[in-house]
Amino acid sequence: MQDKFKILVTGSEGFLGGHTCRYMQEQGHTVTGIDIDKDIFRYGLPDQRFDVLIHFAAYVGGRKGIDNNLYRITKNIELDRQVIQWAETHVDRMIYPSSCAAYPKALQTQQGTPMHESMMGGETFDMYGMSKLTAECMLKFAKVKSHIIRPFTIYGPGQSMDYPLPAIIERTKRGECSVWGSGTQVRDWVHIDDALRVFEYLVHREEPIVLNVGTGIPLTFKEVAQIIYKEIHGDYSLNLKTQTDQPEGAGYRYADITLLKSLGLEPTIGLAEGIRTML
Repeated sequence: MQDKFKILVTGSEGFLGGHTCRYMQEQGHTVTGIDIDKDIFRYGLPDQRFDVLIHFAAYVGGRKGIDNNLYRITKNIELDRQVIQWAETHVDRMIYPSSCAAYPKALQTQQGTPMHESMMGGETFDMYGMSKLTAECMLKFAKVKSHIIRPFTIYGPGQSMDYPLPAIIERTKRGECSVWGSGTQVRDWVHIDDALRVFEYLVHREEPIVLNVGTGIPLTFKEVAQIIYKEIHGDYSLNLKTQTDQPEGAGYRYADITLLKSLGLEPTIGLAEGIRTML
């Protein structure tokens, strides 16, 4: 089996893309990174062959970016179309990071329902989820082997303040511990290093697969804020505020990681430890 690969990463300047480029280089792979603002539309994708394409490039921008930029989000569909079509003739296989947002809206309001890879179909929660579901459908018909991953809430060092964990950490450092929305919304928080182990596995895997990337542990924003406060201030005596004028997104998202566990890829970094890597 081939051990080292020639890899192209789109969205290489972003949080996921940047960590992935660094990690894959450390594993000995040859990595080329391009970013949406620098190369894809302006210069086009490179006219050379790669063993693996990892396609992170997308218009996102956190919860507000998703909620307030409907037509910008829809541009992801055309971006994905261009990249997938290019991949048919330029790569041996593709890793496509979809999203837990691609799961049906109904699942994202049912307390206690972990999302299994097979639970697809129906209306998604938002346009971002629909754009990811559309790309998954394209890949079913595309002439390229593809692994589809559905990441839950990935976090880690270097993440933009548009995302919840670094923003809550920064507010807590200032003594202003608060969360957006009601604080009862649930997410599945997986550290970037655990996600990278999954990406590396898929670089080597030949047979296409659809795979959740999460911990299987549901935590509310309030619970997360308590853990952050404890790591920063040493106790749980926080006066937590909820910013009900800010969007909170879906009510309930966490992963069924049965398949992930069966592959030996169960996450190993707990939230408190992960937060320490960001501090």
